[in-house]
Amino acid sequence: MGKGTKQMIILLLVMLSVFSMAIVANAEESTKGVVIAKDVNVRSGADTTASVIATLSLGEYVQIIDSEDDWYLIQLSNGNQGWVYNDLVVPMYDNKDLMKKGIVNGNGVNVRELPNVNANVIKSLNKGSEVKLVGENAEWYEILIDDQLKGWIRSDYIELAPNYVTGRVTGSNVNIRKTPALNGEVLASLGMDNYVSIKTFDNGWYNVIAQSGTEGWIHQDYISVVLEGSSGTDISRSATRTPGVSKIVDIAKNYLGVPYKYGTNGPSSFDCSGFTSYVFKSAGYSISRSSKDQARDGEKVSKADLKAGDLVFFDTTGKIDGNITHVGIYIGDGRFIHASSGNSAKKVVISELNEGYYRDRFVTARRLI
Repeated sequence: MGKGTKQMIILLLVMLSVFSMAIVANAEESTKGVVIAKDVNVRSGADTTASVIATLSLGEYVQIIDSEDDWYLIQLSNGNQGWVYNDLVVPMYDNKDLMKKGIVNGNGVNVRELPNVNANVIKSLNKGSEVKLVGENAEWYEILIDDQLKGWIRSDYIELAPNYVTGRVTGSNVNIRKTPALNGEVLASLGMDNYVSIKTFDNGWYNVIAQSGTEGWIHQDYISVVLEGSSGTDISRSATRTPGVSKIVDIAKNYLGVPYKYGTNGPSSFDCSGFTSYVFKSAGYSISRSSKDQARDGEKVSKADLKAGDLVFFDTTGKIDGNITHVGIYIGDGRFIHASSGNSAKKVVISELNEGYYRDRFVTARRLI
């Protein structure tokens, strides 16, 4: 073997060693995370319009590699990488949380374009304002404001706070237990629609902190994850569907109390299908105008599988023979919003789906988004 060949082999071995060390170092910087919602989409980019490359299950573990605004770059068990909305994955180690929350501790605190006291001021924040910390430079934090505007603020004016995900209690008298087990000591009980902070997830149980400060475990059957900024709308099939659903529910609720009038489609009055078509159109979705035609739009879903944003259809005639005569928008928790023609209402109201008048008049449901 010639001298030149030996030198080449040595050089290659050195390069491989350096490369291996870089891989190990990079792996050490990743953070283990646990998926805390069902059917979470992994996307090719940090955007809800990016293509879906995989779907994660509740309780699945991933490696968090990086973060960008509201997204985590993760590595899957097969080695592939993709992006997930960061409210759907919880880092397992607090000291490696890649996206922290901060509370402003002074009034009139300047947010600047650059981490420099002489940089232009782009906004002023008052005490108690909540911001997301997305970067750090010496004595400055880079923050995200209103999910759009980025800027820099002196670290002296920020108190770090845990960036816990919000969960909503979906049952009555739900127990918070000391340990993640059905025989665990009961520390407290919560009613329907109480909100908790989710710290982590383990083997079917959420580790939560109640608003009272009580920390413990609630079984997954009694918690729905709520996306930040979604006005209480729960996680449904994916992070793609959730923003659209949230928008539909928010728009619909804006018209509570608006009068019912047959043949009208808003915004000063509605009939039932005029209301649903107007709400979906306002949210950017085109659907049919009549309730019978809407009952053929989208895909059919069972009553047991209803999600917020689904259309629900009823037979409100005296015979109750399955004809479609009324439609509303399901908003979760067994309730739907609709333009009611009933004598006691005649306006946009929220009604119970499984109780009272509408319980036995339900015919079908459709999912449009």
